[in-house]
Amino acid sequence: MKPKISIIIVNYNGKKYLKDCLSSIMENGKSISYEIIVVDNGSKDGSVDYINGLTKLRINGLTIKKILNKENLGFAGGNNVGVREALGEYVLLLNNDTRVEKNFLRNFVKAFDEIPNLGCVQPKIVLMKDSNIIDSCGSYLTDTSFLYHYGYDKNQSSETYNRPFPIFSVKGVAILTKKEIIEKIGLFDDDFWCYYEETDFCNRLWLAGYECWYYPKAKIYHAAGGTTLAYFDNSYIQFQNFKNKLLSFIKNFEVLTLMRFIPTYFLINFFLGMFFLITLKPKYFISLLKAFLWNAVNLKSTLDKRRHIQILRKMTDRKIFDKVKRNPNLSYYYYQQFGKLGFYSDKPYESAI
Repeated sequence: MKPKISIIIVNYNGKKYLKDCLSSIMENGKSISYEIIVVDNGSKDGSVDYINGLTKLRINGLTIKKILNKENLGFAGGNNVGVREALGEYVLLLNNDTRVEKNFLRNFVKAFDEIPNLGCVQPKIVLMKDSNIIDSCGSYLTDTSFLYHYGYDKNQSSETYNRPFPIFSVKGVAILTKKEIIEKIGLFDDDFWCYYEETDFCNRLWLAGYECWYYPKAKIYHAAGGTTLAYFDNSYIQFQNFKNKLLSFIKNFEVLTLMRFIPTYFLINFFLGMFFLITLKPKYFISLLKAFLWNAVNLKSTLDKRRHIQILRKMTDRKIFDKVKRNPNLSYYYYQQFGKLGFYSDKPYESAI
């Protein structure tokens, strides 16, 4: 009998998080059938021995599957490898530095019964160090080409963040989708490695006629960047971020949208590059240049991907943007720059269900 949900956990040197993450999943009991697939990306911290020990056991009647990659394929590549082994009707991509609540799985799947045409959904994500604070409710697209991270660093008890609503992009900490949807449009682009891969996936969902939503009736706790921040230079992370955003735009947006977004994107990043130089952050400036160069060198491959993606299009960019493009006040970008988004007041958006 096939499980209802396949839970894929990509791990890189995250042994210290795995036990709590897996234990919290097990506490969901047998109210819904699921399988766990742990994908290790070449860890050096003893994770492999720990995973090997888990896969020899049956916990609550469940055998944990393992995939041991010899190299780090990134968040994108690791999940792509895992999903090929998934047998469930639904696929849950879950970060290793998370804990889920009891009945989380059963509550999360209900989103697909309640929301018409749902393609993927994220739960309410709160900080593990302070469960009163929201990590993310997902993101909206803006005219600046940057994402508006809605609910970030806000009080989780606010009515605004306790009702479902559509979003442009979920946060990759916890994503629930259907296996049949992945088979239709694909999951992540391997070229992304990490960062912006979930936004690219959501953009493809929207243009293919599906919707992405925030669903607070399911909740998880997140350590917020524990694995990534600890093992990778931030300039490399910024390279991936800059590279992947431009790559996603070229693949997914209609031509008229590109004509509006690309000049804005380059203008803003020009000033950002100057800011990096003035503030003596040359590694970030070089990351920005490398991101542009990567996209120039790989433009032919990107255009090939674009042709396949546009064949799936059922919704225009304008209709998508009417639903999930929101422009915050300029103060949002000020607070974001100085790490104080908790001071920014989000405008409430009405739920559609």
